[in-house]
Amino acid sequence: TKTEVVKLLAVISGAYPNMQVTEATVALWYELLGDLDINLALAAVKKLILESSYPPTIADIRKRVVDIITPAEDKMTAAEAWGEVEKKIRWYGYYREVEALENMTPQVAKVVRYIGWRNICLSEEPSVIRGQFLKMYQQVAEREQKERLLPLNLQDDIKRISDARAINQLEEGAEDADEE
Repeated sequence: TKTEVVKLLAVISGAYPNMQVTEATVALWYELLGDLDINLALAAVKKLILESSYPPTIADIRKRVVDIITPAEDKMTAAEAWGEVEKKIRWYGYYREVEALENMTPQVAKVVRYIGWRNICLSEEPSVIRGQFLKMYQQVAEREQKERLLPLNLQDDIKRISDARAINQLEEGAEDADEE
């Protein structure tokens, strides 16, 4: 609620006395942080206050909240993820792809599907596949992290805009085909 956002800003301005809070500040912070649980947001703010001598931004708070609520397996490094793939290759081998994918963490399984289980297992250049996996895993993890940072209403707005653009492009393509 806006009252909770005011409370959040009061905590921040208590720690950083030079921070000025206006109606516009409250409105913006409410729009961009209003989807968060107040206790989670307060925990993130308190952690940020202890870590920095500068007031936290909306982005700082959202990043810290995502960090707090993200399960450990989703914080896996690319090298740890590759270790998981190697372990599944040893356990399940080439022929048990479905079982291997079912027993991987979701992000690792997603990247393995992109590359292909058989391509990974049968590669004659394991260091090349490893390099490709590491790069792709990092990209997938960063994309998912950015998506988690966005408020749900903003995610919905972006999806609606994207869907509308895709429909417009399809309609334009159909019109172009009709003209030919």
